[in-house]
Amino acid sequence: MHSEPIRTAADLGRDLKRWTRRRPSGPVKVATLAKRLNLSQSTLYAYLAGTTLPPAEVFDDLLDELGVPAGERRRLCDARDALHGARGRAVAVPRELPADLAGFTGRDAELATLDAVRTDPSGVRISVISGAAGVGKTALAVRWSHRVAERFPDGCLYADLQGYSPVEPRRAADVLGRFLRSLGVPGDHVPDDEQERAARFRSRLAGQRVLLVLDNALDADQVRPLLPGGPDCFVVLTSRTDLAGLLVEPGARRVELRPLELDDGVALLRTHLGPRAEEAPDALRSLAEQCGGLPLALRIVAAQAAGRPVTELVAELADQGTDLLDVGDPGTAIGTVFSWSLRHLDARAVADFHSFGRHPARDIDLPAAAALLGTDVRDAGKRIDRLVRAHLVQRSATGRLDMHDLVRAYARERASGDDTASARLVDHFVDAAGAAMDVLLPSGPVVGADAGAARALVDAEWHNLLAVLAFTARQGWVERTGRLAAVLSRHLDQGGRHRDALTVLGHALEASRLAGDLAAEGAALYDLGVAHLRLGEHEEARKLHDQALAVCRAGGDRHGEAGALNNLGNLYERLGRYEEAIEHYRAALPLVRELDLRRGRAVLLTNLGVVHTRLGEYEQALRDGQEALEIFRELGDLGGAARTLGNLGEVHHLSGRDAFGHYDEALALATEVGAHSIRTEVLNHLGAAHLASGATEQARSSHTAALDLARATGDRYEEARALEGLGSAACAAGQDPVCPWREAAELYRRMGLPEADRVEALLGQR
Repeated sequence: MHSEPIRTAADLGRDLKRWTRRRPSGPVKVATLAKRLNLSQSTLYAYLAGTTLPPAEVFDDLLDELGVPAGERRRLCDARDALHGARGRAVAVPRELPADLAGFTGRDAELATLDAVRTDPSGVRISVISGAAGVGKTALAVRWSHRVAERFPDGCLYADLQGYSPVEPRRAADVLGRFLRSLGVPGDHVPDDEQERAARFRSRLAGQRVLLVLDNALDADQVRPLLPGGPDCFVVLTSRTDLAGLLVEPGARRVELRPLELDDGVALLRTHLGPRAEEAPDALRSLAEQCGGLPLALRIVAAQAAGRPVTELVAELADQGTDLLDVGDPGTAIGTVFSWSLRHLDARAVADFHSFGRHPARDIDLPAAAALLGTDVRDAGKRIDRLVRAHLVQRSATGRLDMHDLVRAYARERASGDDTASARLVDHFVDAAGAAMDVLLPSGPVVGADAGAARALVDAEWHNLLAVLAFTARQGWVERTGRLAAVLSRHLDQGGRHRDALTVLGHALEASRLAGDLAAEGAALYDLGVAHLRLGEHEEARKLHDQALAVCRAGGDRHGEAGALNNLGNLYERLGRYEEAIEHYRAALPLVRELDLRRGRAVLLTNLGVVHTRLGEYEQALRDGQEALEIFRELGDLGGAARTLGNLGEVHHLSGRDAFGHYDEALALATEVGAHSIRTEVLNHLGAAHLASGATEQARSSHTAALDLARATGDRYEEARALEGLGSAACAAGQDPVCPWREAAELYRRMGLPEADRVEALLGQR
């Protein structure tokens, strides 16, 4: 058999598929081969498609069954081993296409057009499928993509951009972050800046053959950052507009989608109704006519037809008037189908439908749905099943629940002004997020705490939490806005969400002022100050901390006063004004002692230890740090313990003792609770320690990891530290340190920090 080079797992799968057809004893079916190998058919298909690399022992058995001769067997085994070695712990090739819709009919001309664009010798690599709402743009994109998926051995990426959703359209930066993770970039290596993410995405796709399906795009600006730069990828877009800007540059081709032809509409109904479609052919045709060629309307009608005569459906739809024929406005036309669908639900199901349409989240899990509906999870599952069967609610493969854009818009328009259900959902998110924060940032030991699960919940629901917070603010729900913002603010700094902090805390500040709650106002002010400090905006941070201190003192809030004093100490320590930092920390100590705030005492002792370290007072720094560590461990505060361990490691390093054990434990704890800010700080400490011990490559690796994290979270100070460390590592290795040092000096200078002079002095020595 002719041998072609094997460069990818897809190439290996290609050759294996050839041997299934050409094996010496005759062709073998996949089902038969899977049974002989004791594998599932889906697993074997994954090997033959190249989406999964077979384990060595399975690969040997597979070659035996295929009867591959010795010389060819050696070539295939060498290729498989080389691919496995290149991958290490290989990331599976992304195959993110949604399931193909059953009963897809028609669209032969459009499918042929997409085929022609893909093979166009002029190099056009983008197709825009445009058309009215409900006309089947997504179905066409998914059907065609499944047909050609094997042409893209490096993967298929899919994203719903939610351009016409009731919630905010997805930001390109968020989509790029998910795509990068799908392509194997660790989450903490994904840049924060949208342009940096786009550049990393284009670099990742260079030389790759990947299919991108970008669904429900709002406009060209939303899409441009998501486009690959090379000629080997292909992009399919769907939108209610033609994205004219992309037709001009970079020269996309438009596929305009119109309602289905009548015969195709009838065929779609036949597919869904099965043998019952033959009961009344004329009635079936009339039903398709009334649906106006809109696939979504046809599918909903077919779903509602279960167990009912087709002639009865026609009569009931005829009673609704001619709205269904108004294909010039599919939203209005399909609304009639929705209203007809609701007529066959009981009052409670209709109310559930309206509740789903009105809630502010993007998609929700079953416990959240139970809260929305005001019932338990078991009952909620049964009630949701009715809406899913009616094609009014969609359930993803992971069980999350959402609505098609048109269905949600219809539900929202017709829902009453009663927001009781949405209020229950908000309260659910407040409670769920609050419980997660109690694990990640405990004030005392938490029984049965699972930090990994808590972090996963916060990460999974973060965008919903932000959307819900914005909703409560729009509704004027001051108390709920304040409660949710207070919960989210506990995660902002530790989770490295400094830019989100500006939005969250802005809502919190407004709500606290509307409520006349000085304690909440002070908390919002000093948390905002922390966010600005992380972002390197020191003057703004100082103003906010001063305001927080004044508000807390005016309201007699001793707890808030202690927090504001601590944060001012952080600021002065950052600016190198150590005596002022100590003064503020020591002023806060009597307050936390008076209030018996053990965690507050541990935080202050940790911060005092940092200042004593900067002043070279290592023994005092160790005493402060050890006492703080004991308190954090007693409280079960892993994040606090991680930061203190990192600081103790620095004291050990600077005083000539072993620091690496402290750093390793600090990193493990910070990773467990998702404390990105602490991880960044400890990685920079670790890089400095490696450099001092002569381990240049380890130093470079630690500072590089810190740099990626700092840029992802927007922590400008740690970004500058990482760049300074990378320059020092380069210098130690006999390489040019000028570029990273120059970047570090510029960042320090922009932040008004004294470290700028130190780095500029290093540059002056070059």
